[in-house]
Amino acid sequence: MFRNFHKNLARCSWDALAVILMLWGVIALLTPLTPGSWLFFVGLFIIFGKKKTENKLFHLLGRKWFKRLRVKEALEKLPDHK
Repeated sequence: MFRNFHKNLARCSWDALAVILMLWGVIALLTPLTPGSWLFFVGLFIIFGKKKTENKLFHLLGRKWFKRLRVKEALEKLPDHK
């Protein structure tokens, strides 16, 4: 029953932190003169990992902006989460 309690607690904490970062990023994007909209992408990276985040951003931004913003190169520099 309590065998994996710490692992479950750690996973739930990471997921809660990711959701908070994503919400904070969206709010920062919508409010003027507030930095921190990049936190949305940090939350995506925590929840989905590197490959799924890359695929979701590719579909969200489109091929032209994905290449122009060099998203793939930026994601390759990040360490693996899991």
